Amino acid sequence: MKLTQRLYEKVKDIWAGYLEQPFVKELAEGTLSEEKFRFYMVQDYRYLLQYAKVFAMGVVKTEDEALMTRFSYMVHDVLDGEMNVHKAYMSRLGITEQEVAQTKSALANQSYTSYMLDVAYKGGPLEILMAVLACAWSYQEIGEHHAKVEGALTHPLYGEWVRGYSSETYRESTQEIIDCVDALGANITPEQEAYLTEIFVICSRYEKDFWDMAYNMQM
Repeated sequence: MKLTQRLYEKVKDIWAGYLEQPFVKELAEGTLSEEKFRFYMVQDYRYLLQYAKVFAMGVVKTEDEALMTRFSYMVHDVLDGEMNVHKAYMSRLGITEQEVAQTKSALANQSYTSYMLDVAYKGGPLEILMAVLACAWSYQEIGEHHAKVEGALTHPLYGEWVRGYSSETYRESTQEIIDCVDALGANITPEQEAYLTEIFVICSRYEKDFWDMAYNMQM
């Protein structure tokens, strides 16, 4: 088994639970309140700004030119890809850049991003990728699950979210991270794998907390 396959086995039960969380489930059904979704979009936009910084740390932490290029593409995928979906929603929901800038990050959001950045500052390229993998990969799984729910892809408000995270473009960007993790982690020690697993599990738990925070609109 590749490293990412072994990692997935450690979190598959946590990830399966995402699909039963009210925010995720109601988004698929199209019954989620617009107020909750609006709260989520502001918080997730703030999250993505920090998420992009984690990838950027990969550029700083490697001397390998090819890997540096891959990290720079990952930053681009976030800032000029994933965030474009958010910007379109912000326009539709009347969310201004000023509002995003003036809104504080919720406690769960701040804790999660602080943890990711701490891992990035202390670690190398592999630890940096591990800090972002749970978010990228689990969103793909959620998006692909939602795409199979009747009416989810065409919902007037949430359809764009589902289409974005179930798209081939998003799948390819996630696969790039997975492939990079497997390449860098091919010959790691058991001790290194134990630490990477710890990061992956913690970030997966933070993902659960983020969905709960969004649904409860909890600052």
